[in-house]
Amino acid sequence: IRNGILKHEFRAYPVPYAEILLDTSYSVDAAMLRSFVRACKALMRDAVISVGCFDTKFYGFQQIHKIQDIDNMTFQGGGGTDFSVAIHAFTGDAENQIIFTDGYGIMPEERCDAIWVVYGTMAVHPKGGRVIYVDPFKKVYANRDEKLTFAAESQEWRSI
Repeated sequence: IRNGILKHEFRAYPVPYAEILLDTSYSVDAAMLRSFVRACKALMRDAVISVGCFDTKFYGFQQIHKIQDIDNMTFQGGGGTDFSVAIHAFTGDAENQIIFTDGYGIMPEERCDAIWVVYGTMAVHPKGGRVIYVDPFKKVYANRDEKLTFAAESQEWRSI
């Protein structure tokens, strides 16, 4: 309450909650990480989003409320990649758990029902969850029955 006026940020309930873990190992570029977080924020406008960085350690979560938060993010890391660290970093409170990586690392034996977004051509086979591959040459496809590709000439997604 300030000057007799109650200010409160209103959010429609229930508010979805997402946790995104970014592979900040030496082989992943910071500009690519920012672009990915921007895309997630655009898709989940009203969601509460926590973003964390990992390589061989987990560096904690940062809350993302607006685009300026993404611009001001600091990416800690730069070592190797340990996916066990990533799956143990999830709090269990989020409806959406996403891991963004280039795929270079050893998959843990434990199950993790996360969405694995793999940028590049490295094939990953985690226990649990789904894998979405993002080809650097504009192709996006899932590891299930259907594969999708983006046709630049018609600007649309097609089954392949």
